[in-house]
Amino acid sequence: MARVDVSDEGAEKRSPIFIQDFADIARPFDEVESLFSGVSEWLSPLASEASEEGEALRMRIGPGWSAGLVTREVSVNLGPSRARGDSVTRSLAWRASELQSLFPLLEGDLELAPIGEDGCRISVAVVYTPPLGSLGARVDRALLHRVAASTVRSFISKVATNLERTL
Repeated sequence: MARVDVSDEGAEKRSPIFIQDFADIARPFDEVESLFSGVSEWLSPLASEASEEGEALRMRIGPGWSAGLVTREVSVNLGPSRARGDSVTRSLAWRASELQSLFPLLEGDLELAPIGEDGCRISVAVVYTPPLGSLGARVDRALLHRVAASTVRSFISKVATNLERTL
């Protein structure tokens, strides 16, 4: 009789996955920095519901190519702004509002940096670990990492647009 090993021993190691993206803003850094560093009103147009703390928001995110068909409501938390050289950074975390065990927590930073005299760049760098053990790691590698990267790209594009329009 064959023995079936159902333990996770010997399974693929779940390594954190890194995603980085950016968008340029055609506004001077000083103008955008004061908005970026303040309360997150520039993020509110993306939010479906804001909490009383003002920094934790709920929004629907998904890849830009999905036309809203593949979206998930997430809770987004922004940390306080902090200077880092010429740039300003805020920590960022987003977690699915429902079925949290099926979706990864993304954590990282939003950074605003000057590029030239009349522009700046907003970038995001996040890390997540696929849920569901080795099965989740295989599904992430085959498909879901591309969805996550596209979702991050859509998010940073919308953030840049909102920062530019709010000024």
